[in-house]
Amino acid sequence: MPPVELVLKSGTAAILLLTGLLLLRDRRHMTTGPFGGLLALSVAATAVLSVTGARSPWLWPVMLVAMGTPALLWIWAGAQFVDDFRPSWRDAAAWALLPILGIVGICQWRPWMATAEDLIGLSFVLLTAWRVLAGLRDDLVERRRRLRPVLVGLAVLYAGGVLLMNMLGRGQPLDPTSRTVEASILAALAVAFAMVGLRAARPIFEPSPIETRPPAPEDAPSSGAAVDTQEEALLARLRQLMEDEKIYRQEGFGLNLLVAALGVPEYRLRRLINQRLGHRNFSSFVNGYRLAEAMAALADPGQADVPILTIALDSGFQSIGPFNRAFKAHTGMTPTAYRKQAESRNDGPIQGIGQRSAETGET
Repeated sequence: MPPVELVLKSGTAAILLLTGLLLLRDRRHMTTGPFGGLLALSVAATAVLSVTGARSPWLWPVMLVAMGTPALLWIWAGAQFVDDFRPSWRDAAAWALLPILGIVGICQWRPWMATAEDLIGLSFVLLTAWRVLAGLRDDLVERRRRLRPVLVGLAVLYAGGVLLMNMLGRGQPLDPTSRTVEASILAALAVAFAMVGLRAARPIFEPSPIETRPPAPEDAPSSGAAVDTQEEALLARLRQLMEDEKIYRQEGFGLNLLVAALGVPEYRLRRLINQRLGHRNFSSFVNGYRLAEAMAALADPGQADVPILTIALDSGFQSIGPFNRAFKAHTGMTPTAYRKQAESRNDGPIQGIGQRSAETGET
């Protein structure tokens, strides 16, 4: 291996190793928990193998760690960009899939296994890109929204690039110049990932606190008084549209429609819902109102004979499936169970968390 390539690959491994240890150290203060650090260590293992190879038995554990990188990238994206993400046994199984295949390969190698490993890994990389881009439009945390393509672009480019090079270059060794260029690109990506990843470890993705400005003294003029007045007027109009006019019932309702109804730039509406009402994504904001209306209807004795599907559609949901999932996630019970519980009580409708969400902006 040429000295320049050796230095670049060794530096890449060292940078990622240090990044992983720092992220793991601060895991309790991060929205991603330990997954950012584990991802960096996993990619560091890949860099180590590019320097040393995996022929020695003592490097097999490093190889197994490196093989889990694509699945870990997918899990990390969920922890970073999916609100209320909770890791499950399915995530653990996905993470273990490629290492298990690697163990089988060590014990009894088959030619098709390398191709299968690369295809599975590439599938996880594509799923990562889909997971992040699917929530881009709905994201109300502006700094997180801007960093979505940056963070994922770096991670996907790094992991996907390694996988594609493995698939296309297997059996066709690269010339020294090409290997040096490859090592330079990966080193640059590692530095960028470390810088952005460590920056993302800070609490910039946390929801902006609801603004609670103390009243200014009467004798102290405020330069932002006009802006505050405009914002309060916009907030009042937003509440009128949602609470009184129930604009969320309209077919095809979304952020664009609400922006048009308010006549303001989209970024202002995003900032208002995030900073003043405390929502991290647009769906949670809208579903707070829809679920509050549905819960009130299900608890209303006068609507006991109204089908649940009708209530769901009247509340703005497009079909029964999303309604059932959102309702159970919000209340912990199905709409049918909620209605039966309400009917068994004689002291009136249940005061559900969905109704409080619509009033306070909590989810």
